[in-house]
Amino acid sequence: MKVNSILVIFNILGIIGALIWLMTDPSWEPTVTTIGLIGSLIALLYSKNNNDSGITMKQIGGKNSRNYQSGRDININ
Repeated sequence: MKVNSILVIFNILGIIGALIWLMTDPSWEPTVTTIGLIGSLIALLYSKNNNDSGITMKQIGGKNSRNYQSGRDININ
């Protein structure tokens, strides 16, 4: 089971708990919690995992050259 699937399951359980909390105590705290959990569920469902996006790093260098690959800025002295 992927991490994203586990997070979606926990988020749905959190939404159910927040809705029960909202029904028993109709105040601003459970309302904000429910809205936040629904927003995070939407973000989880529409976001892609970096490993599934197909992005790869590839470099090609010419003759007598050196390739330096980094995830951030690099300074060569």
